[in-house]
Amino acid sequence: MKKICIALDTSPSAEKIATLGYEYAKALKAEVVLVHAVNDAALYAMDYDPIMGYNGFLIQNNIEFVEGLEVEAGKFLEATAKFLGEPDLQTKVLDGEADYEILEFIKEWEADLLVIGTHSHNVLENVLMGNTAVKLVRHSKILLLVVPVKE
Repeated sequence: MKKICIALDTSPSAEKIATLGYEYAKALKAEVVLVHAVNDAALYAMDYDPIMGYNGFLIQNNIEFVEGLEVEAGKFLEATAKFLGEPDLQTKVLDGEADYEILEFIKEWEADLLVIGTHSHNVLENVLMGNTAVKLVRHSKILLLVVPVKE
């Protein structure tokens, strides 16, 4: 194994997932990338109504808000790299549905192993769509290290 992708969310369990994934990478002398998906960032916009969609046109404040989410995700990944003792560790913020974007990224990056956690942020999301971990397990073409974490 030469390339390991560690997919993180911003939950407290991210520390455990990152640490375990990084320990595997060091033991295998593998290249590592930390990734975080900003899942449908436009849905966080103030003009978004979950039933009807957008109430109006995307205004500048909403665009700046979405860009801010991506910036904060980048800072989160950089802080995680520093926590792991590797401030220059490769990081990547993905924009879109987490499962789809992660699957696309590991294919393009030619990862050999994907490290993920087992939980979701939202019970309703799990019921309606299944959680990201389940989708990744079902559709990944590479090996997975699934780290069990408490919700």
